[in-house]
Amino acid sequence: MKSGFFSAAAIVASTCLAALAADPVPKRALAPIQPGVESGSPAPAKPWAESETIFTGRLENVQAGPVGLSYPPMYTHTLRFKVDRVLRGKLESGQQLTGSHVARQSEEPVFPEGQVCLVAGSTARGTFRIERIEVADPEKIRAVELAAALPLGWRLEDDQPVSPWARLPGDGWKNSATEPKPLRCVPSGRPALMAGTNVKLAVEPVPPVKEIQWTNPDGDGEYKVTVTNSSDQTIRIPALLTDGQRILWDESLAIICQGKAYPVPGAKGVTSPVQSVELAAGQSVSTVVNALRLDGPEWPRGGYRIEFQFCLGELSQTKSFYYMSRHHDPIRAALNK
Repeated sequence: MKSGFFSAAAIVASTCLAALAADPVPKRALAPIQPGVESGSPAPAKPWAESETIFTGRLENVQAGPVGLSYPPMYTHTLRFKVDRVLRGKLESGQQLTGSHVARQSEEPVFPEGQVCLVAGSTARGTFRIERIEVADPEKIRAVELAAALPLGWRLEDDQPVSPWARLPGDGWKNSATEPKPLRCVPSGRPALMAGTNVKLAVEPVPPVKEIQWTNPDGDGEYKVTVTNSSDQTIRIPALLTDGQRILWDESLAIICQGKAYPVPGAKGVTSPVQSVELAAGQSVSTVVNALRLDGPEWPRGGYRIEFQFCLGELSQTKSFYYMSRHHDPIRAALNK
């Protein structure tokens, strides 16, 4: 298999940045609950480019669930789809998919039952959550296809692609004149690298050294991240970088938290030539990342849940973490000394 970094989708996408910059698919009233929403207005729709899973499918059934007695009310629904096209994620065309939808807003959301929709969602704590749903049409689908051509965690500033590593020093690709002209992060020069097919990303919490009831059921911030070649032949994974001696996990993985993307704590930027990691058939490689080292999220007070979306190219897994401030604040302080 050739060792090039770049996918055709990323190269085509470089001609369509203006469409992405505006996130041209209209934002609608259907949105997930977000902590801290005080008014009756719906929460902003999650950007397509940040979505773990994106697909088109017919909304076959809507089942209303309990309504939370809050202000504004919390409406819950179970939605069943027949998947058509998969734009991002590991779903299969033709499968039946059931997901939960939660919206905290004044009016009960109305769903386009029986119609073909564009849908974004993620899996957390074993449940598939519907985070965005809109009636599909060819123009919307094309716009979302372009969004899915960007690695997770990337965004556009003034129509220019910007990666989570943009503010770090380093530009290990600037002298690679023989490479194709891909979509690149303008500040750093980093190409928009994807994981590719036959690659599996798994993220699991590491058990805490000391488990305390009602305090750290999800551990103390450490997660084991595993990348696996699920095929029967050797492959290269463009988004997973190596300097030829070791895997550069810090320069490959990103974390989205509260709508902002971060490089993995410890990243310093690519400062020398790199290449893609090669894995034999069935081979796995792993690392441990401590999400509590992130500098930027608004950490909960008291006891509350916060989510981390671990990203490698177009792949991601979302993990819900119960944060107890009296326990986890001192751990964060010690980690960040």
